Amino acid sequence: MSKLFRRTPSAPLVISILALVLAASGSAMAASKLVSGNSLIKKGSLSGNRLQNHTLSGTQINLAKLGTVPKAGSASISRLTYVTVNGSAPASESFPTTATCPAGTFVIGGGGQVSNFEEGNFFEGDSYPNGTAGWTVDFLNFTTSAVAVTTTAICAPAAATMG
Repeated sequence: MSKLFRRTPSAPLVISILALVLAASGSAMAASKLVSGNSLIKKGSLSGNRLQNHTLSGTQINLAKLGTVPKAGSASISRLTYVTVNGSAPASESFPTTATCPAGTFVIGGGGQVSNFEEGNFFEGDSYPNGTAGWTVDFLNFTTSAVAVTTTAICAPAAATMG
């Protein structure tokens, strides 16, 4: 063990240790001298999608430049129209029904309902808007008899749905 401590380190080992120490201390010095990110960015040069959430305050927003904000829910629920179409899905067939909104209104929702059927043999396939003026429900009847079906469209005045 005494021979191990009597050997002097070789020149390449001393140089590599010195280089390692200098490299580590240089990175530490550089990190301590970094400029804060806020001072690198010119004021007023960022777009809104580059800002962090919840970083703007009322003093930074110019209300005059916002313009008029439309009222939410300008169409009251009392102005909605429900259009219902009743039908009979024939035995062993698929049967689409469409409820169509009155002129001047747009469809905003809808659905379907089955009145009498054999459990597990009748399905409401798809339920979807049919353009902007109707709602369609595809009923699938795997029973041996006709089944009563209802399709409903929920319609709102056209002006209320335009933004």
